[in-house]
Amino acid sequence: MKKFLLFAIVCFSAVLFAEDVIYYPEFENSVSFYASFDTATADADISEGRERPIVVLGKLNFADGIRGKALLCGKGGANVRYARKDNFTFQHPGTLLFFFKAINWKTTPGSRVFFTGIESAKGFFGLQIPGWPKEVCPCSRPLHTMFLYSKKIPGKTFSAKLPGGEAECGKWHMIAFSWAPGQLRVNMDNQPGKTYQINFDLTDDAFPYEVFSVGSQADRNFLLDEYTVYNRRLSDGEIAEIFNKYMRNVKK
Repeated sequence: MKKFLLFAIVCFSAVLFAEDVIYYPEFENSVSFYASFDTATADADISEGRERPIVVLGKLNFADGIRGKALLCGKGGANVRYARKDNFTFQHPGTLLFFFKAINWKTTPGSRVFFTGIESAKGFFGLQIPGWPKEVCPCSRPLHTMFLYSKKIPGKTFSAKLPGGEAECGKWHMIAFSWAPGQLRVNMDNQPGKTYQINFDLTDDAFPYEVFSVGSQADRNFLLDEYTVYNRRLSDGEIAEIFNKYMRNVKK
């Protein structure tokens, strides 16, 4: 009788949760760091290193995300800084992936939009939208992958067109930045990535600052969700698969 009851409970649960709901990142065996923000905290759900933030600049606030909760960034939001050790390394190929949603970018003033990176005057890496041209909505500006101030690699900026432009400003989008020897790649949503050939390799000692930043506590507001670092370079097909699965759960 007990076995049958347990079987019935399992069957009922399987039916109840039959929808394709994502509770963990795709390809989780390749994940070194993952912050979903679903529990309305900044602690990582998966981490090879320290899971708690080193410091929070601004104020932690959360809102409905692409699934569960998302981190509020910009004015009234937070820049969360985590330990790089074992969580985020350039010593082997990898991929950094997250979702974002603009909040009133067309109608509110502000400068750049900083998504994530390593913020240091001794070696800066950042994924951000520049603060210019000011008369253009940030959704219609390029995404900049920037390297500055490092003694090991040259200062360079790589540009890629954001998905959707003003027509899709305020919708959920995904950015994935991948690196491998001699090559960088930026993917937007489920589109094929834009690849950049480089004559340098990213290394941890090129960026001596021991923390990485997620989000911003200033300028225009946006939501940031499902922040994931992979310890290998994902393919275009794998990145598109992630985007398509999450987007199926977005409330219309």
